This record gives sequence, structure tokens and C-alpha cells, in this order.
Amino acid sequence: MIAKTRRTWLWALLLMLIAILLGSLVWLVGRYEQSRFEDQMEISATDLASDMRAKLSRNAQRLQVLLERETLNWDWTARQLMEERPEILRIEKRDTLLRTEVSVNSPFVKQIYSAGIFNHLGRQNFSSEVTQACVIAARSLEPAYSISYFVPVGDGTGYEVTDMCIPHVANNKVTGYLVTTYSLDGILRSWAQADTRRQEEISFRDTDGSRLATIGNSIRHGDVFAVKTILGLQGLTLILRIQSWRSAPYWLANTPTVLVLFLVIALAAVLWLLYRDTRKRLRTEAQLAREIIQQRKAEDVSRQSLERLQKSARLATLGEMASMLSHELNQPLAAIASYASGGLNLLETESPSEHGAEYLKQIKIALERITAQSERAGLVIKSVHDFVRRRETERASIAPQSLLKEVMPLLGLLAKQMGVRLELEIEKNLPPVWCDKTMIEQVIINLARNGMQAMGMHTMGAHGVGMPIQKTEAPDIKRRILTLTARASDAEHVTGAVQVEFHIQDRGLGLTQEVSDKLFTPFFTTKMEGMGLGLSLCRTVIEQHGGSLTYTTNTEPPLTGTTFSFKLMTHHATLA
Repeated sequence: MIAKTRRTWLWALLLMLIAILLGSLVWLVGRYEQSRFEDQMEISATDLASDMRAKLSRNAQRLQVLLERETLNWDWTARQLMEERPEILRIEKRDTLLRTEVSVNSPFVKQIYSAGIFNHLGRQNFSSEVTQACVIAARSLEPAYSISYFVPVGDGTGYEVTDMCIPHVANNKVTGYLVTTYSLDGILRSWAQADTRRQEEISFRDTDGSRLATIGNSIRHGDVFAVKTILGLQGLTLILRIQSWRSAPYWLANTPTVLVLFLVIALAAVLWLLYRDTRKRLRTEAQLAREIIQQRKAEDVSRQSLERLQKSARLATLGEMASMLSHELNQPLAAIASYASGGLNLLETESPSEHGAEYLKQIKIALERITAQSERAGLVIKSVHDFVRRRETERASIAPQSLLKEVMPLLGLLAKQMGVRLELEIEKNLPPVWCDKTMIEQVIINLARNGMQAMGMHTMGAHGVGMPIQKTEAPDIKRRILTLTARASDAEHVTGAVQVEFHIQDRGLGLTQEVSDKLFTPFFTTKMEGMGLGLSLCRTVIEQHGGSLTYTTNTEPPLTGTTFSFKLMTHHATLA
């Protein structure tokens, strides 16, 4: 109970820590997005102010050209300029005493008010602002601006304007002025593009914060961001302010923040899965502990059940190995029967008085070979018994010459019965191989016996699996040669070879494609008395020794036949 409470508290602390970390991460990402958005707005405001100064400067250059034109073409040129520049409401040409010589109103304003923006109040009511701008312009000989002022038009509306005064200089003297009245609202509408998608408002403000002109969305909801920059002109200082409202959460503004959100969700899912798996593991451990306690309480009954299961398993394994055991014992028992039959024939046909010593010698040889094959059968039974009991096979360092010469008596008897001549080719100074002698001898006997059968009178094309010939003659008896070869795998340095190669080559009619495809398939055979386990077991034994059983076949006369090959590791290689 204490451990469970402790785990609960640990999980709670872990979840709390992760929640704090993830909340901090989201907050930091939000702050970063907010600062990034504000930086973008500041850059936009700075660029907009710079663009306005540049456009005012270009307008001043065009107005300077207009100032120098003759009076005859002056009206037409001024109207054309104001059609292109709707932010300009009025252009006046004045003398050195600031008396108006000629004036032109904007065509956009003249459509409603015949006297222009000064229809309600005369122009003389705003002479002080013009005088201020022209005094500064005359002093600096450059365009100057008046402070902004409001001009009512009689219907409750009006214009927030500023006058730009450009001096006309001749022979280093001021000979006149050109006064241009700008609408601050017109400047914003013409030169500032508000982003309605993010509900942006752009405005001109005085230095005391009062709003002079505004464009953009007036809907205010969501998070508000505002930046300001100074639009400094000679004689006039305006504050350009951009204010934006964003209804969507600012921390979901771009791909990185969305990825962070997905990571948060993924981490929460991982924690939930971890918690679920931990609970399953704890339940499983608790259930296993209860089962162990129950097993300990019923220890005697469990032990008896376990013994019965072990016996059943051994019996099942013996049943699986029964076919292999009969197949492995068939050859030594056949040899014992052959030697016993030969001994009986000697007893029946030979006279002890006529062939005393030779007679006893042959009887002794037959009995010795019967004894050897009996021991061999016993070794086979022992190997299978060890295999069934899951024990390691007893391997030893065996000379390759010994492996081949030990099986020659039995192979000689089989060769004599089948009319086959045996040839033994063994290289000198071969290193000993590390193997289970009984199992490898059985492999050699199986492969040699199959080769002899492949050269018999009634088989072809199925190496030891009894494929019918279809009345085709077997190879000539002079060509019935079975060659057993042992040589080092490294021809350049024999004594230092890592592996020794064994080859069993017959001169039969080779393998057909149909038989080759199923050659090592267990229980595949075309023999009437065959079980189809010989080659499969041979390959298993060689693979257990770290090698592989391969074959090559040739069906083109006169070099017909099949060669089975395998390699065994030397004792030196296994020690290395």
C-alpha cells in the first residue's frame, strides 16, 4: 500500500513538472511570436514613414518645376498634378508679401464645394499657419511645412491639413512662394495600405497624442499591438502610429508553434501510454506473484505434473526420432546380416580339413566386422539418444584418412554387391578435423550408397531417390566408379588449411530438374522402400558442424554424374 501511494505521488509530480515545462514552453513561444509580430510592425511603420518622406520630396520637386512656369500654363499644369495626386487639396502661387496671385482647388473637392475646402471659412482665417511655413522656407531656402490644422467645410465634417511652402529664389533672393495644402487623410489613403485581414489601423497623431487622421479597420477585439514612429518634416512633426488587433491566439501564428503544440500532444499521449503500460505491468506482476504463491502451496502436485510433462515430452521426441533411428540403424544391421550370411556360406561350402588356416582367418574377419558394425550400431543409438536428451554431441579431433578408411569395409561390401569400383583419393598431411565421428561416417556412407544406387541398373536422374529409368540402360560397368576424395580447401598451404573438403562423386546419369528442386525435402523419395530422410539428415548433420552440403550434376555424356561436397573445420581453426 505504501509503495502504491509512493508511485501515485511520483506520477503526480512527474505530470506536474511536465505540465509546468510545457506551459513555460508554450508561453515562451507565445512571447517570441508576439515580439516577432511587433518587430514586423515596427519595420512596416519605419518603411511607411520613409516612403512618405520620399513621396513628399518627389512632390516638392514637381511643385518646384510648377513654380517656375509662366502664369499662362500654370492653372492647367496644377490641375493635372492634383488629378494625379488626390492628397493635394489646393495649390496657391503667392508673392513675397504672401498675397495670393492665383490658386487652384483639387477637382475631387470642387465637385461638391465650388470654393474648395475654404468654402465655409475664408483662406485668410488660416494665414498664420501659411506665414509660419513660408518664414521657415525663406530662412532655409527649402520646402517647409506648417503645423496641422482642421478646416471645416460646413456640414460638420472637414479636413485635417498641413501647408507646404516652397520658396522661389532668383539671384539669391526670394521672389515668391508656392503653397500646397495637403490632406493628412488623403496622404494615408494614397500612401498607406492597411491590412484589413489582421484588422489594422494607421493614423497620424500629434506630439501630444491627439489623433489627426485615421484609416483602417475600426473593429477592436482580440489582442492589440501598436507601434509608433516619427515622421519628421521641416516645421512639422507627426507621429505615425500602426495599431493591430488579432482575434486568433498569437502563439498559433506559424508552423513552429503548431509543431510545438503537436509535440505537447504527442508527449501527453506517450505519458498516457507509459502510465497504462506501467499499470498493466504492475497488474501482471501482482498476478504472477499470486500464482507463485499458489504454486508454492501446491508444490507437491506441481512437481508430479511437471514430471509427467517431462515424460510426455521425452516420449514425443522419441516418437519423432523413431524414423531417423530406424534409417540410421538400417545400414550397420544390413552389414551385420551380410557378414553373418558370408560366414554361414563359408561354414557350408568350405571344408575345415582342406583350408584350415585360411578358413579360420576368413571366419575371424567376418566375426570382427560383425563386431565392428555392432559397435557402430551402438554408437548410432548413443548419438540419437544424446540428441533426444538435448546433449551436445561428443566431438573429437579425427584424421580425415580415418573417417574414410573406417567406412571402406562396409562400402566395399556394398560396391561388390552393386558392381561398383571404389576409388579413394586422400591428400597427404591433412590436418585433423573437429567432428562427431559417428555422424560424419554415417553421412559419408549415405552419400556413397546413394551414388552407387545412381549407377545401378534400375535408377537414373535421382541421386539415391530411385527415379525410374524408363528402360534406359545404366552406365557401362567399366564406368561404374565411385570416387571418395579428401583434400585441403587451401591448395597453396596444405598443413595450414582452415577446412578440409570431402567429395563423393559418382558416374551415374545425373539429376533431373524435378528431382533437384526437391532433393533435400524431408520424406521426398521415389524409392519403393525409401523414407526420404537420408539427404535431409545428412544436410542437418553437416550444418550442425558449421558447414553446408552442396552438389553439382552433369547430364551431358560422357562426363555424367553427381558430386556431393561438404567441408569440416580443422581442429586448429576451432581452437582459434
